[in-house]
This record gives sequence, structure tokens and C-alpha cells, in this order.
Amino acid sequence: TMNKLAKAFSITAQAFENKLDKGGKPYILHCIFVWEGVKDEDEDTQCAALMHDLVEDCPEWSFERLTKEGFSDKTVGILHLLTHQKGTDYMAYIKAISVCEKATKIKKRDLHHNSDITRIKDVRKKDFDRLEKYVMAYKYLSN
Repeated sequence: TMNKLAKAFSITAQAFENKLDKGGKPYILHCIFVWEGVKDEDEDTQCAALMHDLVEDCPEWSFERLTKEGFSDKTVGILHLLTHQKGTDYMAYIKAISVCEKATKIKKRDLHHNSDITRIKDVRKKDFDRLEKYVMAYKYLSN
């Protein structure tokens, strides 16, 4: 049912209510941009896209809590792949994502938005370094 998607929107909007992106825009707009890339996919994939940064960025949210909220094992499984755990090598994280078609589609959309230099207010050397990493990841996931 589509109420899972409404719940995902609600949770994500609340969790990121006071957070801004690097360009000073409401962070929720990034989540919506990523979701729009998969809005023709099944509900599990759409929920995962919307909540792709939730567990990584919001300490109050865990995979267990999302399961308790009624999200499917498929949604939570995709989120497990998309969540970059501290201490995990970035390319190892990208390689793990690549085995799942849905997670790959979400991550490519995420990288596409995060590589948009116009979203960053003051571009610095570290932004270019991060951009280089994202481009490498995007290329890897596209092969």
C-alpha cells in the first residue's frame, strides 16, 4: 500500500527538518530528488530512496526502528547497502551496492545530485576531492 511511502516521506521530512545541504537548501529536497529517480519502481525501492541518508545521518533512526515502524525487509535491506558504515572503505561500500540493482539505481541518482557543483556555496579543494570520489563511484556503478 502507498501509505508506507507517505510514512517514509513523513519520517524523512521530520528527521531532516532542521538540516540544510551544502548549498544552504532544505536537506529534504535532496531526499526528494533521489526519490524522483525511482518513482516508477516498487514501493520498497521508493521508500529506500527517500530514506537513503536516514540511518547514516540521524542517530535516532536505526534499521531496527525502521523494521518496528513496519518497513519491509526489502526496504531495510536496500538501506543497509546504502548506509556507509564508519570505518568501511568507500570503494568497498560502492562495490557492495553494485550487487543490488535497486540500490545501484538509488546510489547513482544520489551521486548525480551530490556531484552537482552548483549545489555547493563556496567550492574548495575538499569539494573537488569529494567530487572525484563520486565520479569514480558513478563510473563503477555504471559498468
